Amino acid sequence: MTTFWSQTINHQNGGVATATATATATATAATTTPTAGGTGAGTTTSTKGMITPTPFNIDINNDLNDFDGKFIETFKPDLELQKKYRSFIQREGALSFLRTEITQSMSKRDICVLILNLGYPKKAVEDYPILTLKELAYILLKLMLTDSAQLEPKVEIDENDNKNDGTNNSDIDSDSDSDMDSQSESGELDDAMDVDDSLSENEDEYDQDMSTTTSKRTINMTPFKYKLPDLISDLSKAKKIMVVTGAGISTSLGIPDFRSFKGLYNQLSKLNLSDPQKVFDLQTFMREPGLFYTIAHLVLPPDGKFSLLHAFLKLLQDKHKLLRNYTQNIDNLEQRAGLKSEKLVQCHGSFAKAKCVSCQGIFAGEKIYNHIRRKQVPRCAICWKNTKQAPIHFGAIKPTITFFGEDLPERFHTLMDKDLQQIDLFLVIGTSLKVEPVASIIERVPYKVPKILINKDPIPNRGFNLQLLGLCDDVVSYLCKCLKWDIPHVDFNNNDEFKLSKLKNGDWEIVKKSTSTKK
Repeated sequence: MTTFWSQTINHQNGGVATATATATATATAATTTPTAGGTGAGTTTSTKGMITPTPFNIDINNDLNDFDGKFIETFKPDLELQKKYRSFIQREGALSFLRTEITQSMSKRDICVLILNLGYPKKAVEDYPILTLKELAYILLKLMLTDSAQLEPKVEIDENDNKNDGTNNSDIDSDSDSDMDSQSESGELDDAMDVDDSLSENEDEYDQDMSTTTSKRTINMTPFKYKLPDLISDLSKAKKIMVVTGAGISTSLGIPDFRSFKGLYNQLSKLNLSDPQKVFDLQTFMREPGLFYTIAHLVLPPDGKFSLLHAFLKLLQDKHKLLRNYTQNIDNLEQRAGLKSEKLVQCHGSFAKAKCVSCQGIFAGEKIYNHIRRKQVPRCAICWKNTKQAPIHFGAIKPTITFFGEDLPERFHTLMDKDLQQIDLFLVIGTSLKVEPVASIIERVPYKVPKILINKDPIPNRGFNLQLLGLCDDVVSYLCKCLKWDIPHVDFNNNDEFKLSKLKNGDWEIVKKSTSTKK
């Protein structure tokens, strides 16, 4: 090993501590302190904070990522999406398509799905597990450069597929303006890829800025008219409700959201990072795991609590109305509220479990909670048993939350494809839909399915049929009062009164104006 411990990290001060700091409560868990000569010889190793992993036969479907690429073998292109893509390319050009669809948050899997949904052969991405993000991006670019049609979908037909999955080549326009062979078009496409640092620069250095991934994305199709009474009626009748949730459903518990004035990213500004989101970057964690543990306590779930909105999700489950909750939250409060694992997809992982980055040992999440509260880096006792010197990340234990640079769990993709064919109501609650691929789910929901936003702030031009603005707990309390449903939560009171304000565009603002004496 070439990079050795030569310092003890003091997480409170954010700098290098002296040799005496190994005894402090905030010193890292397995550190070596250099001798006066600075060579590392004769160093001592503290066992403070070390924990032993649990056995490997743990079901961690909700938390760990699948990198084997098996999804390519069974993947079937979305024909409607493929038609939409190629229609857009014909109308706006490949350059506009790349600027619209290529985002800085895309994972390797996202690039593969885009390639396959454009109708390109599976063989083009069969080496997905061993290719880098940059290599996959340029496979996409090369395919588009050599595709002279760029119009109607070109579906790769499996032997078992029906013949009517093919394309209608008679509609392809042979206009030379659509040709992708010209050098000027090639140059523009290269420029389009260069706009996104994550695809054009070294993979170790790309910018993980997620805040603008969907800022230019809009839905062209006008949503059908839908009113508040329609939602009340549909909630009473629906049997297959898909709910996408974000940080806004946990803020009532004191867990910060990410992008508001009081949000996590604003609080992280004191770390003097060029991009606060680097705290959740995998490569940053491997370079300096202590950075994440300086802020992890801010998003650690509170003991024994869950919000009224979490209880509402449990109510939908108990009434056999919840098809699935896709949560972007990592606090695991959905399961604390009683959601069954089969009803929950933790898109970004959770604190429920943790994993050693060196030996891949799995730990119960609670085992590192004290380390998180003390801003310590938990270390794997097995890895450090006979080790005195190692890289700074060696034996570090990371919660099984999905960092920027990691693929989402395969379970997200497999269940999403099935669920979108069944849903009868689509709710988005407590999220600004900024982070892909969750942000794009709404674009895949069938047009006929009502799409409802419950959030503090509106999200324009995303295809919602109705937006209910206000605190998430207040809005669902009002809906349940109308439905005469009791939410099993201490903060719910059917005698609460609400002020409703109808907005110009037909949406509503809902505010709880008074709370009667608790029953």
